[in-house]
Amino acid sequence: MKEVTPDTLAAALMKELEQYSNDVTEGIKESVDRVAKEANEEIKRHITFKQPTKAYVKSFRIKKTYDSHYRRERTWYADKSQARLTHLLEKGHALHQGGRTDAFPHIIYGEKLAQERMEELAKEAIKNAGR
Repeated sequence: MKEVTPDTLAAALMKELEQYSNDVTEGIKESVDRVAKEANEEIKRHITFKQPTKAYVKSFRIKKTYDSHYRRERTWYADKSQARLTHLLEKGHALHQGGRTDAFPHIIYGEKLAQERMEELAKEAIKNAGR
């Protein structure tokens, strides 16, 4: 460890805080990628309806929405023609001859998992930063 004099204390402190901030930021950014993949798998696990071609599950994607030095966003979505099914399957819908279809909630489970895991992994990144 380097000796710090009163004259260099402010600079040394700023350097340590900057390193800590970078460690936390990197830990949280890595967590975002991990949570996105976990949420995608959780959504796939909760598909309970029959799908002969598996086209709906194959259409699931994770997009890099935003990535900068201090922020990272990932967006889960269903690609192309399957996108319009997500709401209908999640909530159910009216039939043209009357009545409603059953709802097959599956996206909500991935959303809940993402919220819980992101909080856990962010706390872990803060705790382990600088080590």
